[in-house]
Amino acid sequence: MQKSMICVLVISLISFGIFAGMASAHDPSEEADSAHTHQLPPPWPYHVIMVLAGAISLAGGAFTARYLKKRTRWIELHKKLALSGVVLVLAGIFVAAYMVSAYMETPFVREMHAYLGASVFIFIIVTPMLGIFQFRSKDMRIHTIHRWSGRITIMLILLTIIAGIQMVLTVLAYDVMSMPIK
Repeated sequence: MQKSMICVLVISLISFGIFAGMASAHDPSEEADSAHTHQLPPPWPYHVIMVLAGAISLAGGAFTARYLKKRTRWIELHKKLALSGVVLVLAGIFVAAYMVSAYMETPFVREMHAYLGASVFIFIIVTPMLGIFQFRSKDMRIHTIHRWSGRITIMLILLTIIAGIQMVLTVLAYDVMSMPIK
């Protein structure tokens, strides 16, 4: 079981490295001559792909924990899906942090999407820690807190995705409205 978890972690880290390399390969100084200053940054699709893939993986982990408990080895599948989801969401958050610092020249954007993303970052770290700790502690309250933390994490991710879509639509609408009329 430990071997498969290490395999999932290694594959996730390799994919993170590939996506991070692709995202950072673009030089933000090339955008200085652009006519539109409110365009979406080039690494944006990588952020979206990683966060969506992570959200789907986390949802699969939650589904496994909720509906597949009667099957043997369900906990292994739950751990693999959850760990993959955590790594992908964290990779997406790191790409977002890179985009904000490199293209917007600020450490944090004061948007609802960013605030929700910061809360997802906290929950995406705490929830797996609680999941690991629940097996080391016989206190059933840890198990309950882990379950509720997982539910809150998934809801926060969904709200963050909705806020992100709204933010992107606002950026695109502004970009369309600022285009010169010929």
